Amino acid sequence: MAVRQLCEPGVLDTSRPLAGRAAVPERVLGVAATRDLATVAVATSAPWFPGLGELLLLRPASGASPVRLPLVRGARSAVAHDLVLGDEGATLTASLGGTDDQPGGGTAHWSLTGEPRQLWSRGAGRAALGADGEPGHIRLAVSEDGTTVVGCDPASHQVTALGAHAGNRLFDSEGEPGRPGALGGTGAVAVDARGSRIAFRLCRCHGRAPEGEIAVPSLRTGAFTTHATGMAWCCGMAFSPAGSDLAVVGVADGRAVATVVDLTGRPGDARPWTVLGPLSPEARRQTIRPVWGALGPRAAVRSGHTVTVWDLARGSALYAVEGMGTETAWTLTPDGGALVTATPDVLHAHRFDAPAAAAGATGNEVGHRP
Repeated sequence: MAVRQLCEPGVLDTSRPLAGRAAVPERVLGVAATRDLATVAVATSAPWFPGLGELLLLRPASGASPVRLPLVRGARSAVAHDLVLGDEGATLTASLGGTDDQPGGGTAHWSLTGEPRQLWSRGAGRAALGADGEPGHIRLAVSEDGTTVVGCDPASHQVTALGAHAGNRLFDSEGEPGRPGALGGTGAVAVDARGSRIAFRLCRCHGRAPEGEIAVPSLRTGAFTTHATGMAWCCGMAFSPAGSDLAVVGVADGRAVATVVDLTGRPGDARPWTVLGPLSPEARRQTIRPVWGALGPRAAVRSGHTVTVWDLARGSALYAVEGMGTETAWTLTPDGGALVTATPDVLHAHRFDAPAAAAGATGNEVGHRP
């Protein structure tokens, strides 16, 4: 096990502190990292003004100061929530807004090749905070090849797929012809490696999905299948590298659970749940971005103030980090080999030897990092 500090304390401090006040961010709202940790993006909220924030781009190996990307919505600054680095760090996508001060959300997309530049931005379908206890910001997913950006708007329940280069619309969950009723989504979204299919937690006529249904549409034809998971809430999903299976992490009876849906089988079939452990009430609407690389499906789940990395194929815990409260953020690298944790003070990468961890960890043996 190796723990690497990705930046010095103070690097994440806001560039516009109030006179006489500490510059340490109020919260870290999101973090994203490439497989090799060469690029890390961090979204923070400003102290005393949580409706304002900064989006920082770090290159840990260079030792250079972070680049602060501009965040502007109308006449004032914004906050970034969900972050996704795509195409091995060549692009960055962020969801904006979704606070009491800024209920109108949106999506912005940057090219990080050479000097960072924003390629496009899109507003959300409706200015409102999230319903049903979910966060107000748009949930994001980006295909591994970097061609497709998918977002789920919790206010309008609209799921939209956009071309990553120009922001052109590829799919609209309520705008496709021949849809039976008002088809929408809520919660987590996913897109396969080639940007050909997406997945989202289904909601019909803006009501909850029966049996925790997941919809899996084709972006080329619009045809879709549905798969019942039985989960009360879906926290995150990830396609397998070949696109034949879908890992789903969610909540049922106050517990974090996971399953794998066979997308080549009969629609509706899902494997039995793997129970990942109990969740405190405030952690039951958390955003989880599972990853599925060569090491198999993995997810990092918070319970209380502890974030645990789970091997979803084996149902075993690999590693845990304590002291991760609501002011912190975390993410797995795309290969699932490292957990990046972000506090208002500093960033750490916890890289674990996958074969050794998988062989040595069971549900009762977890490596802890205080």
